[in-house]
Amino acid sequence: MAKTISVIDFAALTKLLMALTVSVASLCTASLYALGILIFLELFCAALMGGGKVLWKGIGALTVFAVVLALIQLLFGTSLFLAVGSAYKMFIMAVSLLILVATTPTQSITASLVKQCRLPYDYAFMITAVLRFVPDLLKESKEVRQAQACRGFHSAGNPVRRIVDYMMILKPMVFKAISRSENMAISLSLRGFSDKKKRTFMASTKLNAGDYAAMLANLLICIAAVKFA
Repeated sequence: MAKTISVIDFAALTKLLMALTVSVASLCTASLYALGILIFLELFCAALMGGGKVLWKGIGALTVFAVVLALIQLLFGTSLFLAVGSAYKMFIMAVSLLILVATTPTQSITASLVKQCRLPYDYAFMITAVLRFVPDLLKESKEVRQAQACRGFHSAGNPVRRIVDYMMILKPMVFKAISRSENMAISLSLRGFSDKKKRTFMASTKLNAGDYAAMLANLLICIAAVKFA
């Protein structure tokens, strides 16, 4: 995924740790007030680091999904407090991952996981490959929907019928994903992916004063949100 221009460019490790701490903090509290603080923190970071229209469209879609999730839980008898709390937590964890993907090149994430987190390269590549597939799958989903619409496909009717109709979009995406994974496996094999020699990275993983300040501020806010809310 191409790197987007950001207002403040933190290192990949900083964004990884910020996403992790915010997600853990959201799971460790049931206070709607604390969850609201964490959501504000994420939206502030999203504005600070940029990300462009893709990031904010994703946040908008996740907002709609969170509202639908809360409504579904209310329909099945869940209390308002639990329904809103679970929707908040889903939104916080999803947005933290979205900010990481939208503002950080996958090469930088891989380099950070291997050089700074000491994660084996195979596992680091597996994680970043999944992140790299997310925008591709979203793009393919849009292309498949447009192709089906050109063929006269239109999803309408009750919710059950809509779910059944969505299989017309899901099946081509699954076949494309399988084909893409097979091509990647062949490509990696031809490039000697299984070679155990020490690897080098072009992406810089150096942390500066701004990174340390951001990690400290994020950690203190998360602790305060969980402990004092």
